[in-house]
Amino acid sequence: MNNDIKLIPYTDKEYEFVYEVKKNAYKKYVEECWGSWVEEDQIVYFEKFIELVKDNAYIIFCGNKKIGFYNDEILDNGNYEIGNICIIPEYQGQGIGTKILKEKLEENKDRNIEIQYFKQNPVGALYKRLGFVLNGETKFHYQMIKKKI
Repeated sequence: MNNDIKLIPYTDKEYEFVYEVKKNAYKKYVEECWGSWVEEDQIVYFEKFIELVKDNAYIIFCGNKKIGFYNDEILDNGNYEIGNICIIPEYQGQGIGTKILKEKLEENKDRNIEIQYFKQNPVGALYKRLGFVLNGETKFHYQMIKKKI
């Protein structure tokens, strides 16, 4: 990974930043899937989400600037699940998310790795290039897996 990019463990002082990063990343998909983004509902969903993931969540820094959010988890079945890789708009398209993803794939190559994403999100092509295969789907998401080496 680029030496300027680092993952720092999430703390509650980053709550608002992470909410805004996730909102920016997912609002258009939520609107397409459910018809609207209801701020009050999304705040409630986010509060539940962050409580569940905060022990495995990270702020992505480029130098001293906060540029995104990442979370992951080791599942009960031993698989590694990548939750979110969200980068603020001005840092998107620079390969930062891909670098983080590749590092995490290497660190967890001895596990099956799972990921899911909104069906409208073009990121699936990247996941396929990195060796993920379709493993299932829900109404709004594709689920993929990369088998351990």
